[in-house]
Amino acid sequence: MIRLVAVDLDGTLIAHDGRGIDEARRAFAGLAGQGIALAIATGRMVQSATQVLDDIGVTQGYIIALNGAELWSFPLGAEPLWQRAITPAAAKVAVGICLAVGAEVQGYVKGELRILRRTAHTEAYARRTRVQAHLVEESRMAEAPQKLLALLAPEATGLLMERLRLELAGEVECFRSEPDFVEIVPPGVDKGVALRALASRLEIPLAEVAAAGDGENDVEMLRIVGRAFAPETAAAAVRNIGPCLLPAPPDLAQALVAELVR
Repeated sequence: MIRLVAVDLDGTLIAHDGRGIDEARRAFAGLAGQGIALAIATGRMVQSATQVLDDIGVTQGYIIALNGAELWSFPLGAEPLWQRAITPAAAKVAVGICLAVGAEVQGYVKGELRILRRTAHTEAYARRTRVQAHLVEESRMAEAPQKLLALLAPEATGLLMERLRLELAGEVECFRSEPDFVEIVPPGVDKGVALRALASRLEIPLAEVAAAGDGENDVEMLRIVGRAFAPETAAAAVRNIGPCLLPAPPDLAQALVAELVR
C-alpha cells in the first residue's frame, strides 16, 4: 500500500509547454481521501512549487525544493523542515567555473532567484517558474546558496560537470535536470535524500513510498522507493533503472493516480 507519493514537476507533472495543471487538479482531487500524502519534488524554489500546489487544489502536502536542498510542509511554516547550503567558498569557485565555460548562472540564495545578467534564458525561466529574478553582483551569488543553476549548450554540460567534480570534490554535487541545465547543490543533497528524510519524519517505510520523475536529478529518488514511475519521455538514466512507464504529461497525473489506488 502506498502512503506517500513524491512527484517531479517539469517534464513529469507539467509538460514543457505548461500543460498539466488542469489534469493534475482532476487527478489529485481524491488522493488524500485514499490515505496518500503528496509531495512535490522539484528543482524549483519553494515559492514556485507553492503556486503549483495552489493551482492544482492541494490543501496539505510537502515540498522538496531546490533538488533536495530544502524540505517544507505545505501550507508553509515559518521555517523549512530541512535546509542545506553550499559554502560561500565553494560557491565562489563554482560560479567562476561556470562562467569560464560560458554558462549563464542563477543562484538561489536566501529565498531569492539571483542572476548576473538578463538574457532570453533567464527571463524565460523566471516566467515559467513565476519567480522574480534579482540582478546582482557576482559576489552575491556566493552567499551560501541552496543551489546554483548553470544554463548552457547541452553538448557542453559534460565538460562543466567534469570540472566541477574535479575541482570541488566533496564540496558540491552536480547533475543535469534538463539537457541544458546543470544543477549544483550542497554535498550529500538530492531529491532521494530529502524524500528519505520526509518518509522517516512521517514514519512511513520506503516500501510504502512512490515517486515519479523524468530527469537525471530524479534518479536517486526513484531508486529508493517502493514503486517508481516515469513518463515515457524520461531521460535514459531514468529509464535504465526500470520504472513503470506512464504517458507523458499532461496525461501522466491521471495514469499515476490510477496506478496508486488500484
